[in-house]
Amino acid sequence: MKYKIFFLCLAFSGIFLGSCKNFVEGINEDPNNAEDAPVEVVLTSIYASTIIAHEGHPARLAGMWSRQFTGDDRQYAAYEVYTINSSEFQWDVNYIIAKNADVAIQKAKEGNNLLASGIAKILKAHTLGMTASLWGDVPFSEAAQFPEVLDAKFDGQESVYNNIEALLDDAISDLSGSPTSGPVEDKDIFFGGDASAWLTVAQTLKARFYLHTGDYINAAGAASKGLLDAAGDWIIPHPTGTYLQDMNIYYSFGVFDREGYMNAKKAILPAWLDPASATYRGNAKTDETERFNFIFTGSTGAYDLNYDGKWAADASFPLVTALENHLILAECAWRANDMPTALAELNNARGILAAQFPDGKYEAYEMADFEANGIAGRPGSSANDALLYEIMEEKYCSLVGQIEVFNDLRRTDNLLGIPPTTGNTIPQRFLIPQVEIDANANAPSPIPDLFEPTPVNK
Repeated sequence: MKYKIFFLCLAFSGIFLGSCKNFVEGINEDPNNAEDAPVEVVLTSIYASTIIAHEGHPARLAGMWSRQFTGDDRQYAAYEVYTINSSEFQWDVNYIIAKNADVAIQKAKEGNNLLASGIAKILKAHTLGMTASLWGDVPFSEAAQFPEVLDAKFDGQESVYNNIEALLDDAISDLSGSPTSGPVEDKDIFFGGDASAWLTVAQTLKARFYLHTGDYINAAGAASKGLLDAAGDWIIPHPTGTYLQDMNIYYSFGVFDREGYMNAKKAILPAWLDPASATYRGNAKTDETERFNFIFTGSTGAYDLNYDGKWAADASFPLVTALENHLILAECAWRANDMPTALAELNNARGILAAQFPDGKYEAYEMADFEANGIAGRPGSSANDALLYEIMEEKYCSLVGQIEVFNDLRRTDNLLGIPPTTGNTIPQRFLIPQVEIDANANAPSPIPDLFEPTPVNK
């Protein structure tokens, strides 16, 4: 991979229409020389890049292709109907995270700083795991090693996932002794250097990535040690919501930078949450009014994102949550034919929603509710199958705006039946960036197209 500049996270703020200025205060004056910075400052640069990689353009594109949002103007209108080419994809910031993480890991090793080492490994695993989820086979073992490696090989997607799991295991080992480091704690914008908080995030990430590969037994085992309380969620803070500083990237894009490019006019999700819609998902035990009003505005055919609610300038953005973790546990239990546990974990997720939306209603379900004539039943489906549908539908609704929704749709062969905007199938991957194709002699040939499933989804 021919990246001559590894450490300029700020250079990408313009590309992804969001800034990370407030998150990198105190970084060394020469950002090209980050290897000379203290480990806590290198970590700070990774935090800022993580925001861009997971809250910016890739999340919006995944959301549109999952029918949570609608591309409505300029190039976003083309993206809506899958008209896109390799030149419109970038993964530079992902590999900047990986390279900076390697620097941090080495510095942490030299200083015997297990807290910094564990955090850096989690940040690298998180981003490269999600990179593999979107692109399939990707550089990993030789990634971001310019000039030593000019043409990084593409590792198989499943091999990348195996290495990600091993990296997370290493992070868990580093953090298990509750290590401390005052400078790292002071600079950690997510958890203030709380090793136990990072540990539970690592376990939920292990569960997520095991889920991607269909290893439901190990996914359940990891999730059981993961996030169980929403108080421990890994979220991106946007404390002041100031433009070009720490503003929520969805807000920056939709209000300041590209107003009108993306809304939710033709999206599926707002219609499922809108009590006035013909496809409303509510029932006698579920009232989605408050959640709908928090996430969206408008009515059928004229939905938009609520930039005073979920997408406000100072609204935090979730990366890994207890809600996701409970729904992973629910799906894994279902696939193990343990319906009581699957139901209990779904109800645990609904309990989190009830706390988040106290004016809504998320009463506990019973298995009878999923019978054909039950309030959550599906005509022609067994109660068990209706339960799985509810679990996956809840995850689709609860992880709105996150890349993981797009991963779930492809992984389950679109179990929810989300209709494509054109043709017969939703996109199955992101395209390898054109700059990588042009510069890397090891790029795949032929290049996978937009509708070719990634290896783990075939």
